[in-house]
Amino acid sequence: MMLKVASTLLVMFIIVHLCENSVGNDIFRIAIHRARRPSSNRTNSTISTKIMANRQKSLSSYAQTSLATSSVNENLTNELDVYFIGTISIGTPPQNFRIDFDTGSSDLWVPSSQCQSSCNGFNKYNSAQSTTYVANGETFSISYGDGSSASGFLSVDVVTINGMAVKNQTFAECTYLVGMTGDKNDGILGLAFPNLTSDGEKPFFYNMWSQGLIPQAIFSFYLNPDTNATSGGELIFGGADPSKYTGSITYISVSLEGYWEFPMASVSVGSTIVSSSTYAIADTGTTLIIGPTAQINSINIALGATYDSQSQMYTVDCHKRSLSSLPNVTFTIGDTAFILTPLQYLSISGDQSAGYICSTVFSPSDSSDSNGNLFWILGDYFLYRYYSIFDIVNNRLGFATSVSYDWMPSVDSSLFPTPSTTPSVTTTTAKTMTTTSTAQTGVSSTVVTRTATSTTTTITTAKITTTPNMGNATVYRLTIYFYFFILMVMIATHYMGSF
Repeated sequence: MMLKVASTLLVMFIIVHLCENSVGNDIFRIAIHRARRPSSNRTNSTISTKIMANRQKSLSSYAQTSLATSSVNENLTNELDVYFIGTISIGTPPQNFRIDFDTGSSDLWVPSSQCQSSCNGFNKYNSAQSTTYVANGETFSISYGDGSSASGFLSVDVVTINGMAVKNQTFAECTYLVGMTGDKNDGILGLAFPNLTSDGEKPFFYNMWSQGLIPQAIFSFYLNPDTNATSGGELIFGGADPSKYTGSITYISVSLEGYWEFPMASVSVGSTIVSSSTYAIADTGTTLIIGPTAQINSINIALGATYDSQSQMYTVDCHKRSLSSLPNVTFTIGDTAFILTPLQYLSISGDQSAGYICSTVFSPSDSSDSNGNLFWILGDYFLYRYYSIFDIVNNRLGFATSVSYDWMPSVDSSLFPTPSTTPSVTTTTAKTMTTTSTAQTGVSSTVVTRTATSTTTTITTAKITTTPNMGNATVYRLTIYFYFFILMVMIATHYMGSF
């Protein structure tokens, strides 16, 4: 009897241990920080493309169409040319790099120690100093929509983020960079689909998932719009952080793999629909909100914006027109309306003494996907207000209201009177497009009334072992322990009852 009981307990322990290994992986929180590109190395001809498509691969040149002739002697690059960086390490011992995490591309590249003057000021990878380096040698080259480019060769090494080591990761050592002088990031880590890679290798996140380092094939972004905050937000690998969003998550299936592209039911200015049955991509590497020229012009006309040839942006005379008179702009995804208010879609520079300049974040580009469909780019000004979740297994994206939805820039209230009530996100009856994606779409919508509050969240770099909702891995682990405890009690009771 004693041998039978001992054998049973041993088998149960092995089962629990195996289950623990299968679901006990942690999710990882990566602190990301706001960075601005220096204006000294940007000519006016490159400002707009840089801020509209920070490192966007394979996008066409951005056309700028003037709605009217207006001159404003103010360079808005410092207000709009923002991107977000975090830290990774490559090799053994680790060599650290400041990385731009970009959902609009799929390659991972850093400067090489073989790079000369074009890489001055950047951290460089030295393969001779890494004991885990494996040579590859294939050539690498990538060009971006702003005219910048990077070229070099492929290598293989371990890539580590916050203690999580992804082995045998192929990346590019760049020996020549164009148009990147003064950038704060050393390289780029792409988080889009594999068929967008330049080298045909497995992207970083796919390796992370296939090596069993995270419990779910999900990553998520929280971007903080507060320009005075010490943290720019966070990137989570393996899950989402419920403390960074409120209400339900609206999921929508990816319609075409490559970029994170999905169908968007409509775009409206006030009650007027300017675009319907269209497509969009969610892109952390793009600052602004970009759309087809005709539709963007309709939005800017409705806002009373005029084109400024110096900044290559559309501006609203906010000294003559109060923000309370401007309409909301609504993006309907699935059956949920995602609203941006005037203070959320305007970039305001200057001060009361020098005067304010209000620039819209809507810019035109007739870019199309591989099927020939024009698409919108929902960049940081959308993602500031809506938490984003990227799910590669279910082939879908999720959006939820960010805890920073109500953060507003500090402006003179007498110049910019705001509405007496804040807008709410409501469900709509807009028709959802039919897609060819076979991934299941789970769309949930909610009605949330928002109050005018300001939220600043300080993020620290740490490995998360539990999340506020405990997470699937933790729940599974506790469930296993519970049943194991019950079985042990039953076995012990049976054993003692036999005497």
